[in-house]
This record gives sequence, structure tokens and C-alpha cells, in this order.
Amino acid sequence: MTRPCHGPDFSHSLFYLTLLLWTRRMSGLADFSNYLSRIITSHSAQACDGQPLRLHCPRHSTISIQSAFYGSGGARLCRPDPDTPLGAHNHSCSALTALQKLLSECQSHRDCQLPVNHLLFGKDPCPGTTKYLHVDYKCKPTEHKRHVVCEGETMVLRCKPPKVLNIYAAVYGRSLGQLDTCPSHLTRPPPFECLNHEAVHLVSKSCYSKQKCTVAVSNQTFRDPCFPGTRKYLRVVYSCVPQSLLREADPNIFSSTSSPTVDTGKAPPADLEESLPKGSRRPENSGAMMSSSLLTYAYIKEHPEMAALLFTSSVCVGLMLTLLAVSVRVTCRGRQLGDQRLTPTPGSQAVNLQEEDSDEEDEEDDDDGEEGTESSFISAAERKAMPGWEEVTYVSEAAERAERIERREMIIQEIWMNAYLNGSSC
Repeated sequence: MTRPCHGPDFSHSLFYLTLLLWTRRMSGLADFSNYLSRIITSHSAQACDGQPLRLHCPRHSTISIQSAFYGSGGARLCRPDPDTPLGAHNHSCSALTALQKLLSECQSHRDCQLPVNHLLFGKDPCPGTTKYLHVDYKCKPTEHKRHVVCEGETMVLRCKPPKVLNIYAAVYGRSLGQLDTCPSHLTRPPPFECLNHEAVHLVSKSCYSKQKCTVAVSNQTFRDPCFPGTRKYLRVVYSCVPQSLLREADPNIFSSTSSPTVDTGKAPPADLEESLPKGSRRPENSGAMMSSSLLTYAYIKEHPEMAALLFTSSVCVGLMLTLLAVSVRVTCRGRQLGDQRLTPTPGSQAVNLQEEDSDEEDEEDDDDGEEGTESSFISAAERKAMPGWEEVTYVSEAAERAERIERREMIIQEIWMNAYLNGSSC
């Protein structure tokens, strides 16, 4: 009978090691997916007077302020002060320095925390009224694209399909120390910065979630923040993201005319989808496959150490599993061969019994020969003289024959019993 084969004891530890590596890999992929959703979508945070406001972005990304509002709007987001009379509440006040203050405190930082108080923004816009701070921001990745276009020119942004544009920041004006950017030979640059950070809304309106867009850089498009005669430029920070990812992160982009925080202004490019047959799903599948490959490439480029670790661990796990399978197979095969050698078959038992019978017959013949030789020393005259010699010889031969027949029958019964037992165990 074949005994059950058990693998080596280290198979359990190998299984747990594989499970641990797979869990680490899945958690890494989940973190990467969360990272992509964080850097693609827009975020908002708000806090009332007396509360802290915190802005946070994941690793390899920084804060990019889109808009900021401090005051008291039409929506009552904070509980009014019970000690303040009702006539003192003004629901249409705002601080003009809110955006500039947030840009100076939180722009290009990974984590920012501010106490919400009217002292932070200068003069109280509406004394005695409960106010709040609302901020819209994005998490700008460390690897992004920049594009600068001088005043009077046309800015063109494009991404290769299936990627679309995602705008993080846009500033129109002129910064200090940028003498080589769009130089002007007629007028000297101003001794201070004159920047229009609200240009991000107009650029996002024209370019967000599109593969190509054009924007005219002029004072007719953007508000002029500088003195007359100052030559300005438009600086845009953007990235190209897969369209499928942007659709999953912000599904309202392709179903409405505006995003939750940034006004897009135009309807989504539905003509590209309507030009295809209704039953055709091949372009969408190919885009998904392309976006998956792009995500893989982006992950490897962003985390080369983790990618190398995952590749090395996958190769090691594969080799260990192969070695485990080979060792288990060799061990089981060796045990099966050993069991087959130890357990004789009925045919082999019969052959062995026949050989034993033939050996016994040969031994008996040899004994007879020896007896014959011994008896040959007795002369014929002495045999005749001995009384009952012939009867004794006949009785001894008959007894030996009967004993031999009885032994053969017992051997045959043992063979049948072994054959029956082997058949019942199968």
C-alpha cells in the first residue's frame, strides 16, 4: 500500500512568505492608486473662526492654491455667535487678501496649517460676524510640465492620446528676477511682483480634460495686474493624465459642463464618442489597455526602488515555488518506488514460491542422493539380510511425499490470501 506523501515542513513558511510579499505588493499598488487620485482631483478645505485649517498632499506632490475665500457668504456654514445681535450679521463680506495670504503661506508646501482668524488677513471685513475660510487646491506632482508664453502670443497645450490636460497653476503677469523671460527693450520691469493668480480659472476653463487647447495671452483675456507698458507673460503648470483615470476620479467632467471647483465652460468632447458606432467598444478597451501600461510605466518611473524590489521578490518567489514543486515530486516518487519494492505482488509471490519449491526439491534430491550414497555403502547382501528394509523404505518415501504435498497446499493458500488482501485494500 502506498503511503500519503507530505511536502517538506518549510512549505508552510514559504506560503506565508509568498502571502506577505503579495500583501505588500497589493498595498503598494493601492497606495499608488490613492496617490494618482489625489494628484488628479481638486480638493477643498474650510474652517470657521477659531478653528485650524489644514491642507495636506501626499508624498512627491505639493500644494497648489486655486482659490481662497475668507468672509461670510450666503450659505451659513458656521454657527453665529449668540451674543451678537441679528442686525449685525452681514452675509456679503470677504477679505481681498485671502488668496495672497494662502499663496504666501501654503503654496508649494506639502503640509500647511493655519489658524482661522481675521487678524491673519488684516482688517476685519465684517466685524461682529462669524466668518469662515474656504480654500480650493490641488496636489501638484513633483514631475510636471511648465509652459511660458509671452504677451501677444498664443499658448498651445497638447497631450498625446489617450491622455488629457490637467491644469495645476497659471499665473499672468511678471515676477521679480525674471529678466530673461519675455524681455522688453522699451520699458524697464517693475521693482515689484505683479501677478494675477486668478488666471488659473480661465486656463482651466479652456484646457481642463482636453487633449489640445489654445489660449490668447493678452490683457483682453486676463486682468492686467501690472503698470501700463509692462510686458507680461503667462506661466502654466500642467500634466498629462490618462483620460480613463480622470473620468474615474472626476466623473462629472464628461457628464456636466463644469467641474466641482473649476469651471470648464464647454461641454465634453462628445463628438469623438458619437462618431463611433454604438456597438463598438474597441477604442475604449484599447485606451484602457494603453492607460494601464502608462500607469505601470509611471509607477516604475516614480518608484524605481519599489519596482526593483517587486521584480526581484517575484523572481525569488517563482524560483522557490519551482524548487518546492521539484523537491515534493522527487520525494513522493522516491517513496512510491520504495513502497513498491517493499510490497510484493501476487505474481512475484508465486514466482518466489515456485523458486522455493524447486530449491526444496533440489535439496531433497540432494538429501536422497546423499542417503543413496550413504546407503550404497551397505551391500546388497546386508540389505536382504536386514528384516523389513523394503517396508521401511516404502513408508518413509510415502511420508515425505505426503509432507511435500501438504506444504504446497499451505503455500497455495497463503498466495490466495495475500492476493485477496491486496485486492480488498485497493
